[in-house]
Amino acid sequence: MNLRDQFLKAGIVDKKRADQVAREAKKEQKIAQGQQVDKATLARQEAERVARERAEREAEVARKRAEAEAREAEHRRTQGVAASARAILRQNRVPVRGGTQRFYYRSPDGKQAWKLMVPEWMATDLRCGRLCIAWCDDPEGAVVIDALTANRVEKIRPELVLFRNRGGIDTRDEEQLYED
Repeated sequence: MNLRDQFLKAGIVDKKRADQVAREAKKEQKIAQGQQVDKATLARQEAERVARERAEREAEVARKRAEAEAREAEHRRTQGVAASARAILRQNRVPVRGGTQRFYYRSPDGKQAWKLMVPEWMATDLRCGRLCIAWCDDPEGAVVIDALTANRVEKIRPELVLFRNRGGIDTRDEEQLYED
């Protein structure tokens, strides 16, 4: 026996009023059930929004991490290239001793003309294009290298080659020129 039946038996409530209360209770139950569906929908939508925002944040973090890794890789590659160019210049430089000839070349920034005292034979080879002047980060700064080494350095870091005569000049004597 439920509470409704007990109230009816005791005469506290008549049948009409008991049916009305039951109908109202059923309506409230339906409304509450509908609200539960709405609450579930809202909770699902909120969860989807949170998941979307989290995915966007993770994508942004991943993009920034990838950019940082790319910058780091480029930095390492650049450092490796610079070290490679320095090693080539150090290994293949032509020693300059006892120079009596002044030979002018442009500074690494291109704003000044610097002079290098070289032997006469070296000055001739520099003018002819057999030798070149390159910038090395060593204490001496500029180094003299042969043209083949200059080709290798130009492929890696062209800004290091400070002087190079590509045209060359004819070093034959006047008599040899007229013999041809």
